[in-house]
Amino acid sequence: MKKFIVFICFVFAVTTQVNAQNETVTNQTVLELLKDGFSSEDIIGMIENSSTRTITFNIQYMRDLKAAGADSNLIQYIQKLTKADFGFEGVLWWNTGDKPKKIYRSQFEKEQSGFNLGTLAAAAVTGVVVGSALSGSAPSSGAGAAMGAGAILLGSSGKDVQKLAIMGQTSKNVVNTTRPVFRFYLPKTDKESFSKEADGWYHSIMNEVQSPNEFQLVVMKQKKNRRTFVDGASYSVAGFSGSNAKSRVVVDFEVNEINNNTFEISFKEDLEPGEYVFFWKNGLSSDLFKQHVFGFDFTIPGAK
Repeated sequence: MKKFIVFICFVFAVTTQVNAQNETVTNQTVLELLKDGFSSEDIIGMIENSSTRTITFNIQYMRDLKAAGADSNLIQYIQKLTKADFGFEGVLWWNTGDKPKKIYRSQFEKEQSGFNLGTLAAAAVTGVVVGSALSGSAPSSGAGAAMGAGAILLGSSGKDVQKLAIMGQTSKNVVNTTRPVFRFYLPKTDKESFSKEADGWYHSIMNEVQSPNEFQLVVMKQKKNRRTFVDGASYSVAGFSGSNAKSRVVVDFEVNEINNNTFEISFKEDLEPGEYVFFWKNGLSSDLFKQHVFGFDFTIPGAK
């Protein structure tokens, strides 16, 4: 009889976990669980095990949580969770007319296909880890792709940078306005709770960045199935030289500091249709960035 009861409890526990994983957790779900008497630990576990969550956070929801009996641990957990879920780190297109949209980063690759064996041999000598590039595997998306394709072992030469390319003739980040407004959310060390283990290198790099003034908005050239820097673009340790008015290499922008880790980017003039990338101009001073070169790219449609 005891074995039967234990078995029933086990089946119930497994069924509950499976159901939790299949349910969508919303703002209302959390409030209902609180009213049913579940603890913060129970609710956090439910959220972590759910396959889909659509939780948003604002002042009113903070009040709703408090009124339903949420403690500070649960409120802080949900606040951090929604920042990670809805892209409040990195770069966001802000004036969408709706919810802000995250500008997902893209990794750069060497313009020529494949890896140079001499470069890989040098990597072995210097002890630099290039991840999946050594094994020949190249994940197609996400952090794994950036680890593989991004491990290109750049030197400190401007010519090395000018040979970089982003795969795809256009960006997947489509910005349907010629006067976009962006916000940079730069995570600091005390915000590491937003990071995932697989993205450790990305957060380590972004933690080095203090302001979007360290980035340049660079015009990209479409070339078959990839985008490259404009021919003749000059790069040094100070970044790319040139202005949009003369050579269409670099586009000037204005920076407004919202708080110590949030900055708004705007433009005095309309941007022309085309391909753009926010590129960290100080990147070659970072050994980690030279292994995992990435940028925040976007397209303004309408180019001829």
